[in-house]
Amino acid sequence: MSVDPKNQAAEEDLRLPFDDETGHGTGKRDLAGLLIAVALFGLAMVIVNDASGYPIRRSYAKFGPEIVPYLIAGGISVMAVITAIMAWRGAFEARDPLNIGALSWLVGGIVLEIFMLYGGTGFIAGSAVLFAFAARAFGQKTLPLNLGIGLLLSTLLYLLFRYGLGLSLPAGPVERAIDLLLR
Repeated sequence: MSVDPKNQAAEEDLRLPFDDETGHGTGKRDLAGLLIAVALFGLAMVIVNDASGYPIRRSYAKFGPEIVPYLIAGGISVMAVITAIMAWRGAFEARDPLNIGALSWLVGGIVLEIFMLYGGTGFIAGSAVLFAFAARAFGQKTLPLNLGIGLLLSTLLYLLFRYGLGLSLPAGPVERAIDLLLR
């Protein structure tokens, strides 16, 4: 029996987006996926709880801007349901093993940025370090170059937020120097 190439191509088109190369998920219930679904539900509930304290500003329309968090929480809840169904059915592809080294670089960068912000180094330096650590986690080994790119990007973001949007970010010596120059 020979396989008709047209039928084979049609069969490949019928695969669902979460199917692996063979056209099937793992078929096993996915505990990590179920935990992610629970975390998504929890996030949606936190957003609803926070939004319930917003002041109600209604005009001629029957609702105001306070509805946006509820819409976001609804979307997150829908994603949580879909994630839970896919995890229960075992529809997720098999994942690669956890890369502890990369995870350590990411978590280390976040922790270091928090310490830097509380230590008074400011948004630009802290974000540059976080960028460099995240780039290292994704395999980029040129730390000085990544620090430079992080400094450039975080400076642009600082200028955008501070002077474009009028928002204040944690200020350190670099931010105070920029504020003196642009006053």
